[in-house]
Amino acid sequence: MSGHEVMLPVEYEIKNMLIVIGWLALTIFALRSVIKTSHDRSGSKFWWSALVIVLPVIGALIWFVLGAPPLRRRARRQTESAPEDGE
Repeated sequence: MSGHEVMLPVEYEIKNMLIVIGWLALTIFALRSVIKTSHDRSGSKFWWSALVIVLPVIGALIWFVLGAPPLRRRARRQTESAPEDGE
């Protein structure tokens, strides 16, 4: 069997590359979301980041389902903290 190289079809290589790119994008997006979120408890950003890094896809999904604040609450906080036009 020496001298035989196993070649995968191009479709498999493209599919695998897209899976890896999606995995990296999801992990980076989740870490960015963790870092930008304000948490009340000390150390929670560290533990969420560790979960996302150790269990990349599962940790990111857990973050978006359980840890990330809802978009409405986040948008309300941003509008409340923005200075008004008259000031």
